[in-house]
Amino acid sequence: MIKKRDKKQVFQLALTSLREAIDEPINSNRDRAGVIQCFEFTYESSWKFLQTCLEQQGHQSPTSPRKAFELAFQSGLIQEEKKWLEMLKDRNLTTHTYDINLANEVINRIKSTYINLFNELEKDHAS
Repeated sequence: MIKKRDKKQVFQLALTSLREAIDEPINSNRDRAGVIQCFEFTYESSWKFLQTCLEQQGHQSPTSPRKAFELAFQSGLIQEEKKWLEMLKDRNLTTHTYDINLANEVINRIKSTYINLFNELEKDHAS
């Protein structure tokens, strides 16, 4: 149980940082990079938290984020598999490419969609 609690706390700390980052105005490339970095931390900690939840349900540990999201959807841990998989694509884009237009597009999706997915994950696993 400690492992799940630890993974959950890391996820919650990352999510708090992301919330703070998107609440601030984005006035520079540094601000933009900060939001993207907070998103990447939150994304990584979310799939690792789901991985631990799945293990505790008796599933074999997913070895990739894609497998974790697919199995989490099948197990009822998340609701919108397609959006989580879209997030996976954006996470991969931000890791391997830096383009200001792409960064702005991803930030818009973080603010409009991904933050809600993270918030739902936190809310659904509040206990």
